[in-house]
Amino acid sequence: MANIKAFNGYRYNHEKIENLGSVMAPLYDTISDDERDMYFNSNEHNITRISKGISKETDNEDDNIYTRARDYLKKWIEDDILIRDKKPSLYLYEQRVNYNDTMFVNHGIVSLLELSELQDNEVLTCELPTVTTIQDRYNLLSATNANVDMISCMYIDPEKNLSSLLTKISDREPDMEFTTQEKVIEAMTTHKIWTITDTKTISFITQSLKNKTFFITDGHNRYATALEYKKYCKENDKNYNENSGCNYIMSWSTNAYGNRMVQLPVHRLLTNEKKFNEDFFIACAQDNFKIEKIIVDTSFDDITETMKKLIHTSRMETKFGVYCGGNYFYRLTLTDKGIMKKLLPDKSSAYGNLDVTVFNELILGDILNIKKEDYDKYIKYTKRASKGTAAVNNNEVSCLFILNPVKAEQIREVALSGDVMPDRSIYIFPKPETGVIINKF
Repeated sequence: MANIKAFNGYRYNHEKIENLGSVMAPLYDTISDDERDMYFNSNEHNITRISKGISKETDNEDDNIYTRARDYLKKWIEDDILIRDKKPSLYLYEQRVNYNDTMFVNHGIVSLLELSELQDNEVLTCELPTVTTIQDRYNLLSATNANVDMISCMYIDPEKNLSSLLTKISDREPDMEFTTQEKVIEAMTTHKIWTITDTKTISFITQSLKNKTFFITDGHNRYATALEYKKYCKENDKNYNENSGCNYIMSWSTNAYGNRMVQLPVHRLLTNEKKFNEDFFIACAQDNFKIEKIIVDTSFDDITETMKKLIHTSRMETKFGVYCGGNYFYRLTLTDKGIMKKLLPDKSSAYGNLDVTVFNELILGDILNIKKEDYDKYIKYTKRASKGTAAVNNNEVSCLFILNPVKAEQIREVALSGDVMPDRSIYIFPKPETGVIINKF
């Protein structure tokens, strides 16, 4: 059973920071170094100074991005830039974003989630963590002794037991509100925070979620890092006990049946390093796919949007769009899903039926002969399909593969089966901003 609890979070002092959006930033692993520098210089108290600092040639053991992050956090607390909530609180965090002419309203509970080993099935990961990122996050966590961002989790509650309560809470004025510009979908997101301090309400929420399994949809590396840090503290801190801060991680939890998250696909680009012949590729693809060549009148229709619309499917089908340049693209529809069970007999049907799994096995592996260890050499990734078509037309890459987004039920089924999602298969949006709430142990 997952165990959550209230905590005294640190938040930016609105009396000293007039524009709260100016001190927030996207998650560290979603921004480039240039974007990081922009956030870093936009405000002297922007959270990137802690979450993703800038290295210097003079860095040493005593002065580096992690020690500077620690010092920023300490000074901002001393100067009341960050102030601690006086009462243990849960936080209702809501995000609103207009995407494809639809207003998505996503809300969840921010709390401390008790760490448990992944094999205990209280908390399940959807993707594998990355070793290099774990080391970076471990250095930051051990230096600051704080969570400056939150992991995202999903729980399953078809009855929506908390919906009416959360709606009632959101009817009052928020304790925090700000907007951010989202580059991925080129839209403005509105963020609202309500503090929940009533002990009866906190007890009701924690008890309602106590018997739920939490699925990590974003933050696999940070969760693995927190487990390592907990182990270190347990072995080295003489004051360690079950209430120690290192036993918990700040999390944002949403109901898989109640939220309206935007689940964006992660498209694939084939780099020029890999020799590619369009006719040969299409001939080979006919073994497992129905091939349709679709001409687009680009004077009237945007080829990127046309591709996304024409491969979209609400049925249990697997379709891809393949763009090699010009005014046409190919639509590939898998003809026999049974082939995945033959190729991956040790994997669950939920895993084998994922579009990304089919793509990896039948297109990257079978047709293009690219091994998993070479993906990063020959494959690039983008959430913005328009960037991909532009890259093809500019001869920066050989071709673009358009994928459909993973569905929430697929994430649940794969995690419950004991499998882990393939790398770069999930991009759930919107994501919680870094700096909204800070958990200082």
